[in-house]
Amino acid sequence: MFQQRAMLHTAFFMLGFSIIFIALGWSLSLVGSLFANYQTLIRQLGGVLVALMGLVMMGIFKPKMLLKDLRFSLPSKPVGYTGSVLVGMTYAAGWTPCVGPILGAVLAMAVSNPDQALLYTVSYTLGFAVPFFVMAFFIGRTKWIIKYSNRIMKIGGAVMVLVGILLYTDKMTDITIFFINLYGGFIGV
Repeated sequence: MFQQRAMLHTAFFMLGFSIIFIALGWSLSLVGSLFANYQTLIRQLGGVLVALMGLVMMGIFKPKMLLKDLRFSLPSKPVGYTGSVLVGMTYAAGWTPCVGPILGAVLAMAVSNPDQALLYTVSYTLGFAVPFFVMAFFIGRTKWIIKYSNRIMKIGGAVMVLVGILLYTDKMTDITIFFINLYGGFIGV
């Protein structure tokens, strides 16, 4: 019974942060479409931003502004599933240092390619949500993640630096075309 309630609260928490993340991606895609004439510059700036955020995750670059934690304290916390949605929305809007660099990179990609913005933000949201759901399922048995979290962050940061370089040099398009051709073409979702 406890595990089932934990899973339901996790699902509503995920709904809350999904609302914020998808709204951010959608609104930035609208902004991105306004700047279509500057797509190359935006892609390059996005690549630099992604690489910098990767360096932040690796611990090489530590700007104080990005490493601040903003928290709100409510005197009476909402309970039930509505409370879980509100906590999820608050969590997403808080932009903690763990979420900020990766979400910033995804949003930079969304601005540079507005047609794919919804796909990027939904993919990010799913990638963010699945571990929460898995952890809710295995609640109490996931202490090993804490042991390796520093390594996981550094590997993720290195991948972000690589993606930033690929975005800046426009090689991400070549890689996408390679995989499209490798798997017989992609006709869309």
